[in-house]
Amino acid sequence: MLAALTLGGLAAWGFINYAREPELTAELRGYALAEELGCHGCHGPRGTGGVANPGSRDGDVPAWDGGTAMMFVRNDDEIREWIMDGKPWRLALRDSLDARRRANREQRIRDAFPKAGEVSLHPRPLEPAELPLTMPAYRDVIDEHQLEDLVAYYKAVADYTEMPEDARRGYRAARSLGCFGCHGPGGLLGVDNPRSFKGYVPPWRGPDYQELVKNHDELRAWILDGNIPRLNDNRIARFFMRRQVVRMPAYRGVIADSTLAEIEGYIDWLSRDGS
Repeated sequence: MLAALTLGGLAAWGFINYAREPELTAELRGYALAEELGCHGCHGPRGTGGVANPGSRDGDVPAWDGGTAMMFVRNDDEIREWIMDGKPWRLALRDSLDARRRANREQRIRDAFPKAGEVSLHPRPLEPAELPLTMPAYRDVIDEHQLEDLVAYYKAVADYTEMPEDARRGYRAARSLGCFGCHGPGGLLGVDNPRSFKGYVPPWRGPDYQELVKNHDELRAWILDGNIPRLNDNRIARFFMRRQVVRMPAYRGVIADSTLAEIEGYIDWLSRDGS
């Protein structure tokens, strides 16, 4: 009998530990991979602050957020080219032509003033190949699935995904309320949450989110009251919710019904837009 109880207890404990493993979305897998590949060393934590790169046009390695993505990326394919080859072919061609034009211009000046010696045209931006920090190419390092995870992660941080205007209004409302501080850029990454059931604040799509939010009524309860009856009535869930460090704030009396509806619309759009 004791052996059976022991085995049963171990089995239950094993199941609980299994259930507590986060169900990673593409964005979360991309985040972990970017950390492993060293991307944050140059682009900053979560791609939100680059490091100095003397001689470059802007003086640093660009961050992914703050709208800088639009300066370097035209579409999803160019994101993939940056990752796989270190630069999109469009920019590689532009840099090659710029270097050729500059060399021809310097040569014409020297031909026009043969007795003037070396003509210095500095200061000028360094050629991309001359910069201290250049984007590495990961073509022989990652596979196609990892590439797509990195693309999903980058797009979340860069706010690059196109969305309908009603979803965009919900995105702006959520950002203004500070939701992305815990749920990550665009609500797609989350943050660590010690002593919680899964160990982190889940993003707004994926299996972990679906376990916490079964319908619109539960979503509204989470936003307005910071909890839901279904979990409050469950002894195990209540145990973890009471001891977790980061807790969902309650916005009842803080946000208007229209704002609540906009945030719901954005989260609904997220669940339709990706798995």
